[in-house]
Amino acid sequence: MRWPVKAIAWGGGVLVVLVAGGTLWARSPEARLLGLAVLALLALTAFVLLALMSAQMQARVREDEQRLAELSATLEKRVAERTLALEEANEALSAFTYSVSHDLRAPLRAIHGFSQLLLEEHATGLSAQANGYLERVIAATLRMESLINDLLQYSRLGREPMAFAPVALDAEVAVALETLAVEIRSRAAVVRVHSPLPVVMGHPVLIAPVLQNLIGNALKFVAPGVHPEVAISAERREQLARVWIADNGIGIAPAHHERIFTVFERLHGSAAYPGTGIGLAIVRKAMERMHGHAGVDSAVGSGSRFWIELPFVG
Repeated sequence: MRWPVKAIAWGGGVLVVLVAGGTLWARSPEARLLGLAVLALLALTAFVLLALMSAQMQARVREDEQRLAELSATLEKRVAERTLALEEANEALSAFTYSVSHDLRAPLRAIHGFSQLLLEEHATGLSAQANGYLERVIAATLRMESLINDLLQYSRLGREPMAFAPVALDAEVAVALETLAVEIRSRAAVVRVHSPLPVVMGHPVLIAPVLQNLIGNALKFVAPGVHPEVAISAERREQLARVWIADNGIGIAPAHHERIFTVFERLHGSAAYPGTGIGLAIVRKAMERMHGHAGVDSAVGSGSRFWIELPFVG
């Protein structure tokens, strides 16, 4: 009788020999039973060992899963704490900016008012140089007031309650053009609107300054002696609507495409192109509040194509 051989056993004076890869040799039926018992015992031992190893592995897996869950909970807690701290810091900074900007207005208006009175009532008694100084003071106060107004608008963007609704861009562009009508006429600009523009999901209070700043920049940043030409169009990109404001201006080097969207970043002196350096920062922040995007395609001397993207409605 042939058996898988695993061991050598001795029992009741009867020899049972099991040689690995060989045969089972037994001298009597009792020996055969003993051999079967040995094999059964070996199988049971192997089963018990496998069960113990499986239990140990399962215990280790449970320990690893528990450690991973603890680490995940700790990480989520830290992220939540850091996010809350960042939000509180941003709110405090926004409130501080608003307070400082608001408090600066009163003394600034006093400086402007008294300087204007001196020019109007005592200009003849002052030297030409003194009159020139007063004119420069008045011009500086006007620039500062413009800067304060932009800072106030920028700080308000962070506190503006968000209530999204469908916004018809044709109507919003018309309002922006009406607001800029004086500048459009004074610069003999040509503005073309490729209607119909889409309806997007956004916030009218935030979209208005976005369009005014982008169209205003298109009117402003042109070479001397060039009449601005502005084209406003839109296209659908899957679930988004992209609005383009293209111009024939001086253009922007690719290295500065992101830099211009930060606060107080100016590529040109205020003498050549007046401004506060906050307009495009307002655009970027307003678009972020509406879960949208803003960017520019441009090169020096080739004009600019600014764009904004918001969810498409119809």
